[in-house]
Amino acid sequence: MSITSNKDGFELLACIAMKEDELRMDEPLAGSYAVIKCGERYLICFNKWRKQWEVPAGGREEGETPKECAMRELFEETSQIVNDLEFIGLIKVKRPNGEIKYNPIYYANVGEIIPFEANEETEKILLWDLIDDIGYMDEVDKEVLEWCKAISASG
Repeated sequence: MSITSNKDGFELLACIAMKEDELRMDEPLAGSYAVIKCGERYLICFNKWRKQWEVPAGGREEGETPKECAMRELFEETSQIVNDLEFIGLIKVKRPNGEIKYNPIYYANVGEIIPFEANEETEKILLWDLIDDIGYMDEVDKEVLEWCKAISASG
């Protein structure tokens, strides 16, 4: 049973808290997420191609670790450089073709956001409180933010 699904047919099946040394590299790992909290808000970006708000994330390049992927995607999509990302767990996602993948989630709490430069994928960024109406936000990504908020509040 899924927690939620998005307009593209991706289903979030589970959020799994774990430590990085528990991560098995033989799992079908997909791209990494970079969840950044600043104050009481979370950094999201507007994807020009999909016309939606998203958490900075993307696929791993050859030879790249999950953490390096999260750091690179964060920089490419939002201009932010955060070196102390902490692994907090995985999300289990069912793709539209039925394939199951796991996305590593990396998290950091920062004091400020540096200026953003628009790029070919990202039109703008926003620090979001998870409440304000901002238009279409990817449902899976919103659930990831809610999970991260709960994890950070409990720890």
